[in-house]
Amino acid sequence: MANLASNQKISVKVWEPLITKLDQKMERACLRRDAYLARVLALEVPCLDAEVVLPNSVTAQAYVAAQLETLPRKLMSLALPADLMRSLNEVCKKKRIVRDAFFNRLFLLLAAPPRAIDQLLFDFLDVDWRREVWSEYKHDGPFFTNGFYPLEPDIDPFWAIRAGLDLCTDAADLQDYYEPESGITVKVLRDMADNPMPPASIYGTVLEQKVQGNSLAGLNCYFPESRIPGHPEERRLQASLDAVLAELG
Repeated sequence: MANLASNQKISVKVWEPLITKLDQKMERACLRRDAYLARVLALEVPCLDAEVVLPNSVTAQAYVAAQLETLPRKLMSLALPADLMRSLNEVCKKKRIVRDAFFNRLFLLLAAPPRAIDQLLFDFLDVDWRREVWSEYKHDGPFFTNGFYPLEPDIDPFWAIRAGLDLCTDAADLQDYYEPESGITVKVLRDMADNPMPPASIYGTVLEQKVQGNSLAGLNCYFPESRIPGHPEERRLQASLDAVLAELG
């Protein structure tokens, strides 16, 4: 557990329903919230960097921030390791990620029931991704180690989800793309207008669903300009879709 003296107090504005659900889950599991989050973030910050393979544009970053402002949020104070927060801030700066959007997305996925996970991340599937993961990994990962070492649990809350996304992603659909800002080549998907998109992942998948009238657009760590209403890239994507549909007529 991190030394309290090395912790940094931060404030995050969290969508109100998430605070209630998260607190309930923490209480039922007898978990100390900040200590648990520190362990989760130690794993998730590198994953955030790896899964958001493309940096947001300045316009997309501003759009996500504006969408997040539309949600009814409440201030939450957290005490987290200072070095961990430095790492998170560096990733957010490099990829132009709205930091509060990351925290809200993390809390959403920690608090969400199984059916919500299916809708958010696996709505493109017509197979039971949980069955696929169990069949492939029942002798591996946290399923196995936590059973044998109950006093030293492997805290990796999204292990099965990531395994499911990996199993259900067709490698043939991924293409190499030279990302000019980082100077490295990454794997991407292509949309109808040939725009590069991050592969399906915890933080790369774009959320646009609505929950009780509230848009989840403000909970995105990556958001393409082609999804911003009225943006030239959005019009270009729509024109590409229209051309494809016109061929059906």
